[in-house]
Amino acid sequence: MKNPLPRIVLAGCTGYIGRELAKILLGSGYSIICPVRNIENATKYISNHQNLILVNYQNLQETIEKSNLNPTILVSCIASRSGGVKDSWNVEYDANMKLLQLASKFQFKRFILLSAICVQKPLLEFQKAKLAFENELQRSSIPYDVIRPTAFFKSLSGQIERIKKGKSFLLFGNGDLTSCKPISERDLCRFIIRLIERKKQKSNIHIIGGPGPCITPMQQGRILFRLLKKREKFQRINPKIFLAIAWFLYPLSKVSSRLNDYREFLRIAYYYATESMLFWNSKIEEYDSNLTPEFGTDILEDFYKNLISRKIQYSELRDQKLF
Repeated sequence: MKNPLPRIVLAGCTGYIGRELAKILLGSGYSIICPVRNIENATKYISNHQNLILVNYQNLQETIEKSNLNPTILVSCIASRSGGVKDSWNVEYDANMKLLQLASKFQFKRFILLSAICVQKPLLEFQKAKLAFENELQRSSIPYDVIRPTAFFKSLSGQIERIKKGKSFLLFGNGDLTSCKPISERDLCRFIIRLIERKKQKSNIHIIGGPGPCITPMQQGRILFRLLKKREKFQRINPKIFLAIAWFLYPLSKVSSRLNDYREFLRIAYYYATESMLFWNSKIEEYDSNLTPEFGTDILEDFYKNLISRKIQYSELRDQKLF
């Protein structure tokens, strides 16, 4: 008789990657338990299924204890939505620590953490919080996989509406300051499922990108202009403007948590405007595309084509816009 698939606790099922992962897992026959903050709101993002159990976070431990669910793998896709100082530590560190404590209590066989490639150079609060939890996970007794993906397709799609309206594509510097090997949510989820199905218990940190070659913001803009049949029109912005505004707001941020979070957002914007999402080669202190692993088959241009041809509302991309 074929061994049954392991039951999985999936945290972050209402997020961009979590939703896709839940759909693929359920379609593959897995049973999943998804802790959420609000069950009613969660049903807007994840469809009902016979192998799906939605439970409030505060009831997760009790639900496992009082039932015969016996989950064996925990996958955490949770992440701070705002990147604010307090929210980053509450979500990236504190919430994940509670999940790790639960996984330890029930002796889970594996903890799979969706992190980010940018923790290689941790200058921002959300990066420091992610890295702090990664360190706690590595010190635990549970076998783990830490996944550090490059840029998501969604994060490179925030300017589509601008171009459709005849506006310019915004570039930082000359448009070639940064590059990445973006990965689709589908390919990333396939990679996660490979880890779930792997029999060896060895712990690892995985940097993972999509199929190459690297792509720069200038190239992204040119692809969109071509697909939308618009004349190329670029507007260049000096990324140091983010630091200048952050410096100007520094005195007021000492007495206002809201302004402090806004300063952090400006620092995040500067980081992504000046840092590539590739493997950081610390020996030569440069990003190295050749050492950035590739996975999957989906490419960014096809993703753009699908967005444009479906004529959908870009509600999913609103949080990707800096302007």
